Amino acid sequence: MKKSKTTTFLLELPLRVDAGQARRLHAHLEVARCFYNAMLGEAKKRLNQVRSAPAWQEARGMARSHKQERRQAFSLVRHQYGFSDYAMHDYAKATRKSWIADHIDSTMAQTLATRAFQAVNKVCLGQANTVRFRSKGRGIDSVEGKRNDTGMRFLLQAPEEGSSGWLVWGADRILALIDWHDPVVCHGLKQRLKFARLVRR
Repeated sequence: MKKSKTTTFLLELPLRVDAGQARRLHAHLEVARCFYNAMLGEAKKRLNQVRSAPAWQEARGMARSHKQERRQAFSLVRHQYGFSDYAMHDYAKATRKSWIADHIDSTMAQTLATRAFQAVNKVCLGQANTVRFRSKGRGIDSVEGKRNDTGMRFLLQAPEEGSSGWLVWGADRILALIDWHDPVVCHGLKQRLKFARLVRR
């Protein structure tokens, strides 16, 4: 059964980060950068395989008036070479092993794989000329999960216990600075939390 869509909006909260937490967050984000680059490289390789396939050239040569047949032909080649979001999720699962798993949970690995696939897919669709790998200097400044019940997540105290909130990532609980006098903040935190995103500024 398909899930019903609900309104989604973003609420930004600053974090109080100590020196040890900052060091560990930097390490997490550096691993995320390397992992993203690995996903990007794999997606590019698969796109090159797709474009080199005779079946892809045949699909390109089909009359545009035959939309359904043309779309199906392209889809078959994509599937053959694993050029899809879900196939990249499988690759991310296989790649996220040993020490990488200490920094990136499974849902974050999927979001990074999706981000990489979408970037390469824009090249495939003619919406971009190329993709850019993230250098150490440029880095990667935002990561997110897919849910708020596992991996990196935001936890809010029950009203009877207090009014604090934390970003939880691994063993770290990083205090969020919450202005409960701000009606926008109050409204946002009363809603169901779908996922957490960390942005470095």
